[in-house]
Amino acid sequence: MNKPYRLPLLTVEHLTMRFGGLVAVSDLSFIAHRGEITAIIGPNGAGKTTLFNCLTGFYRPTVGRLSYTPDDRRTFYLERMEGFRTAKEAGVARTFQNIRLFSGMSVLENLIVAQHNTLMRASCFSLAGLFKLSRYSRAEREAVDLACYWLDKVGLTAQADWSAGNLPYGSQRRLEIARAMCTRPGLLCLDEPAAGLNPRESLELNELLLDIRREHKIGLLLIEHDMSVVMQISDHVVVLDHGAKIAEGDPACVRADPAVIHAYLGTPDDEDLPEDLHPQAAAAAPKEGSQC
Repeated sequence: MNKPYRLPLLTVEHLTMRFGGLVAVSDLSFIAHRGEITAIIGPNGAGKTTLFNCLTGFYRPTVGRLSYTPDDRRTFYLERMEGFRTAKEAGVARTFQNIRLFSGMSVLENLIVAQHNTLMRASCFSLAGLFKLSRYSRAEREAVDLACYWLDKVGLTAQADWSAGNLPYGSQRRLEIARAMCTRPGLLCLDEPAAGLNPRESLELNELLLDIRREHKIGLLLIEHDMSVVMQISDHVVVLDHGAKIAEGDPACVRADPAVIHAYLGTPDDEDLPEDLHPQAAAAAPKEGSQC
């Protein structure tokens, strides 16, 4: 039976990033498809965050092409774009491993400030806003409505007036995702969103990300060490080790790949291997539909 055709969203071709004599990412190629969750996994130092920094304009790749096609009319070459343009023009949003909220602002204000570009255009760069013209007032109401929508989605409506820095850690994680979604992205890049979460919070995160994929039809690119998140929600998994791709495929296929097990293990003893990558779990994993 033929598999349905999947439309490419992000095509990474021969990406290499060097820092002097250090090669952080080496000749990496993969495709993330529209409306799918693609996970980038690997041991510490594998090059995952360097990849994100190249995608979002923090680094200019040494070699390679990053083609981003959010729809059938446009293609952006992210390796040529400044960081602010990847979000403003291309619609690539990002969260960080270390939370970067505006802690002194309220929860609601954090979501409104994320819509700064839209509000500035509506205000004709302050003139319409200064005189409260109808064009700006309408945009302001729409910004508040969108912020309230995402507060409801992440379960923070009751905390709208709290200072963001006073939220519990798990709530701050959800708020950061909501803030990124207020930019209306076509690709959402999440750098370890489950870091520091307890099992209940990780489950809530899974449900939120699946809901975003289902309702908003965008692509998600996920760096994550929590295999319970990766294996339960990902459509496609790319595995890096020392900057190079060592495996790629659906979660069941990747979990059973000997190269992946070895990269996470690193020794003849398997006691420290994440549970979802344990050899016994790999042996029991279904192989049907594998893309390896």
